[in-house]
Amino acid sequence: MPNHLCRCVPILLFLVAPTIAQEKLPSIRFATFNVSLNRKSEGLLIEDLGRDNDQALKIAEIIQRVRPDVILLNEFDYDASGKSMSRFVTHYLGVGQGQQEPIQYAYRFSAPVNTGVPSGRDLDGDGKSNGPADAWGYGTFPGQYGMVVLSRFPFDLENVRTFQKFLWKDMPSAQRPMDPQTNKPFYSDEVWQQLRLSSKSHWDLPIRTDRGLIHFLVSHPTPPAFDGPEDRNGCRNHDEIRFWADYINPAKSEYIYDDKQNRGGLKPQQSFVIAGDLNADPNDGGSRPNAIQQLLKNPLVKDQTPKNPTGKLQSQLDARANLKHAGNPEFDTANFSDYRVGNLRADYVLPSANLPTAGPSGIFWPAKGEPGSELVDCSDHRLVWIDITD
Repeated sequence: MPNHLCRCVPILLFLVAPTIAQEKLPSIRFATFNVSLNRKSEGLLIEDLGRDNDQALKIAEIIQRVRPDVILLNEFDYDASGKSMSRFVTHYLGVGQGQQEPIQYAYRFSAPVNTGVPSGRDLDGDGKSNGPADAWGYGTFPGQYGMVVLSRFPFDLENVRTFQKFLWKDMPSAQRPMDPQTNKPFYSDEVWQQLRLSSKSHWDLPIRTDRGLIHFLVSHPTPPAFDGPEDRNGCRNHDEIRFWADYINPAKSEYIYDDKQNRGGLKPQQSFVIAGDLNADPNDGGSRPNAIQQLLKNPLVKDQTPKNPTGKLQSQLDARANLKHAGNPEFDTANFSDYRVGNLRADYVLPSANLPTAGPSGIFWPAKGEPGSELVDCSDHRLVWIDITD
């Protein structure tokens, strides 16, 4: 792993004599936030973060208000130099915004993703092979819509795993898209043999916390939209979510291999938190049946279901598509087009069933006029968090 991908500081260890009473462990706040810090061209995010950028200032203030210990940022353009990540942490999070206290993250992780990486193949069936939909993940340049993880706790770098190049065909019973008019596969055999599962990437980041090692399992599946009757993005979204459902189950993970060709998933009883903009609502939207339920109904996963009453109010104000929704709008985490999609639950922080999570969880979505309500227009997603606590 190149040095710029994880900026670490020295750790000082002290031996403390045991006490008779067991000291209560501090809570740990895990969060996910699709920050929409994606730009139209390579290098533009670095430039934007080199000066006071209003969007980034708002994002930083939201993070400073919620103060997560570990946070995944989706749609944060990747650059191999690490400049954009460093500038955001130092010049935005490291400076108090809106009378908030600065927040420091000594440990940071970013790595290449599939978005914008040319495939050399016609993946969308338009007769061309050089468009953004022909990359291994939709994007106009390599690294667009990337991911960043920030942490107060160190990563176990020797055991970090990335799955950028895992092939979709290697998932047993994969949902290979079919053309309903011809009843034939949408992707040719040649393309199917090379097509990667992750639209961005899947990462397993073991983090050494005060409560022991916790695997932070992060991803950003493709939206189940922007395709045709073959539902190729819906199929991919389903299987990108299924990847984690299989990965946490030792009975189902034998087929999985990482970018170093190491096989398998988590071992029994290992603790984890699954996080990301998973682009699947359990009741509404265009995801495949059972897509997110693979995790929400999984006995190895605990669904805290963070909620915020603003979601209900916003659904009523936006109306249109929201009026047809079956799900509880207090669970919504994203404010999408009211004409087509409406507001959905798209962002998740899901701890393993063996982690104590009796403490707070939430969605940062203050109602109009409340403190912080002027910040949420920085993204069409909201920050979501859960606390690991006794």
